[in-house]
Amino acid sequence: MWPVRWTSPWVWPQRSTDWDGPTPRRSAAMYTSFNLDKVPLRAPMRLATVGRVTCWVNGHEVCCGPVRVNPQRMVWEDADIAPYLRAGTNSIAMVVTVDVVASAWSMPLPEASDLRGGAMACEVQLGDGRLLIADDTWKGTLLSGWSCSQNEGLFKRGDEFCDARSLPEHWSTDISHGDSWPNVRLRRATVFGGSGRKTGPTFPVGPLSGRPISQVIPTHVELSRTSESNFAHRRIVVGTLVVDVEGPAGATVTFTGAEKLSSHGEPTTEAYDSAFVLTLDGHRRTIESVNLFGVHGVQVNADEGVVVHGLSVRERLHPVTGTHGFECSDTSLNDIFSVGRRTVSICSLDSYVDCPTREQRAWTGDSVVHQMIDLTTNSDWTLALWHPVLAASLRSDGMLPMAVAGDIEHEDMSIIPDWALHWVHSVHNVYMYTGDKERVSRLMHVVEAVVCWFVQYCDDDGLPNDMPGWVLIDWSSVYSDGANSTIAGLWGRALLEFAEMSEWLGDGGRASWARRTHEKLKQGFEKFWDDKRGVYIDTIENGVPQPMVSQHGQAAAIVGGLAPRSRWSRLVEALCDESTLVHAAFARSDGPSDPGTETDLGGVYLFTGHPTPWWNVNEQIVRAQPFFRYVVHDALVTAGEGDRLVGLLRDWKWLIDRCDTSFSETWYGGTRCHGWSSTPTRDMVQRIVGVMPAAPGFDAVLVQPHLGDLKWAKASVPSPHGSIDVDVRVEEVRVTSPVPIVARVWGREERLSAGSHVLLRD
Repeated sequence: MWPVRWTSPWVWPQRSTDWDGPTPRRSAAMYTSFNLDKVPLRAPMRLATVGRVTCWVNGHEVCCGPVRVNPQRMVWEDADIAPYLRAGTNSIAMVVTVDVVASAWSMPLPEASDLRGGAMACEVQLGDGRLLIADDTWKGTLLSGWSCSQNEGLFKRGDEFCDARSLPEHWSTDISHGDSWPNVRLRRATVFGGSGRKTGPTFPVGPLSGRPISQVIPTHVELSRTSESNFAHRRIVVGTLVVDVEGPAGATVTFTGAEKLSSHGEPTTEAYDSAFVLTLDGHRRTIESVNLFGVHGVQVNADEGVVVHGLSVRERLHPVTGTHGFECSDTSLNDIFSVGRRTVSICSLDSYVDCPTREQRAWTGDSVVHQMIDLTTNSDWTLALWHPVLAASLRSDGMLPMAVAGDIEHEDMSIIPDWALHWVHSVHNVYMYTGDKERVSRLMHVVEAVVCWFVQYCDDDGLPNDMPGWVLIDWSSVYSDGANSTIAGLWGRALLEFAEMSEWLGDGGRASWARRTHEKLKQGFEKFWDDKRGVYIDTIENGVPQPMVSQHGQAAAIVGGLAPRSRWSRLVEALCDESTLVHAAFARSDGPSDPGTETDLGGVYLFTGHPTPWWNVNEQIVRAQPFFRYVVHDALVTAGEGDRLVGLLRDWKWLIDRCDTSFSETWYGGTRCHGWSSTPTRDMVQRIVGVMPAAPGFDAVLVQPHLGDLKWAKASVPSPHGSIDVDVRVEEVRVTSPVPIVARVWGREERLSAGSHVLLRD
């Protein structure tokens, strides 16, 4: 346990004569040496930086972080460095990069903070009460030429720049390289009204708590040379670029990551791809980037005389632990399961990100799919439990930023109201899977603020109307001006989940308010019903019902508890009738965006407004894109039609055809690695084999399989109490569980004790 008050002061290298001046990023190297008579059994270290840090002990990397977060809720890096220590002289070395301009993954400190330009604090317990701290005996230098360019628009990350002349190759192991460096200086956190003390916690950065997710164990992945200047790998890999290169001093070489490969297997760069630009020092060097790159291949553009001997990626992904998995009689579904698991993995960095090849932003709503896949296939739940906390960054009005801990939150660029409702569902997942009242309680004030935000936009019928910001829903052509049935349905689900969690926590008053609000919403929701067509329309604009209909509205009506059971069969028909479904997306204003059409996402409509529908809006129904299909599938199970899912999951063959190692952003285009498209991996566990918590904290397990046309399916599923193994056959179901079982099979329910059981059809 670490005390709240730090002993280590904030430190940072002194400004040198070759100071770069204003730049989006500043970088520094720091080190110290110390002696040990013997190596302690444990040597806990905590390390806090304004910016990102990679730390080495005796040349061994021990941590890379800290985890991204709004700096007002700063966390520190944890590591036990004892395995890397030795009797005699030891060294600690680190490189810190500070983004002083907001980027996709970081927020700068306020202008008034003296720590804005960079700061570090470090403490190590060396045994026998000895505490090593960072102080002004440490050496440090600012790294000239180590910087980056600013983001170019919403989707293009900036390039990274590294000048090898600023830092000798073996500096982290041969500390004599830094003997000429000056001692670092102490920093005061001077802000208005503060004492300007040298030690944390200090406004506005804390640091407040330790690393909330598991440490990454980097994996070395070699890229193959496909031509003189190109490298590629069989699938998208994500991590730091490691280049083995030599050339004249001052020569530059640019490594541009590519998400796509040509038909000949060569990397094909696009406007969204970013680069690592390296200036050489005249020696053969192996140099690693600071930024994380998601690449399928890399194009190399070098000055004359430069030779690239090799290129690899040190993959830095959140770990997947345990022996959990899924298998069934349809090998194509097994492939879809594995690709979905891989897609979420390459989108699991220090938070769940939308895509690793472009933005790497922590979007508030996307992560609900990533989270559910970790909860159902990974014993390591730390990221699944952390991301709802990371995203719980309230604006003053009670809404959440559309993406957190980066430029979008920093600039308050916009909001996506429905993304906050998906976030509420992620908190409900935490409640069901962990049963941790302390953890859920700390999030409930944010859940309440989100559900209450919609009240101020409700009309007399209780329907949210004309909300500000970007009502995204997904990339399908779902019109959202005025009152929208999808938003109402998602809000209905959030109200019910808020009521359920409030009651569980003993707060009957808030639970009662949420149910009253839901009941009024349910009555008002009738205005969306088109009795002639037997569907809910998408929008009512200026009091006038519009004819457009989508899968989204029907599914949200069911999961939100707004559609009477008597209508469920009609809604299921609307969701599943292939003869009426249409691939309509705002990407095209003149025809379908069919799978494989390679259409741009159509972001122009965000600025020009929605185009006029080109399809028959009185007869056809707009399909959901992969992200929203998780809601569609939940609706079908709620309506008792879970056996339809096996067939629907085969739609993901469309995405396999586009990229057979990771799932794309939409049916028709976008990035080729978007974690929000991985719903089938969750469904094969939760719906096909049918394993879910039957009570908060998995105190009991629900086994409710939907085998469809499969002959068999089986899964091993993580829980706080151990693995739950289920094998489903046409005539029997075998269950081994460490907790009591609620089995719903073949139209009957049985309650069984913990242990192994065989349920027979007859």
